[in-house]
Amino acid sequence: MYFENLLNVVLGQREILHIIECPVCEFDEVYYKSPLTNEQLGRACSKCNFVQKFDFTERELI
Repeated sequence: MYFENLLNVVLGQREILHIIECPVCEFDEVYYKSPLTNEQLGRACSKCNFVQKFDFTERELI
């Protein structure tokens, strides 16, 4: 239950994009996408208790 709440706070509304093997614990690492925009939101592993939100904003190089 805690992990689902963490996903709700960090990623918000989401759908599963694809699942791969976690390189750390060899459990399922799930990649999520937005149901509204179909853009990747982030990835998470419930066994590692790991959540990463992707930020694809364009940055200007100086």
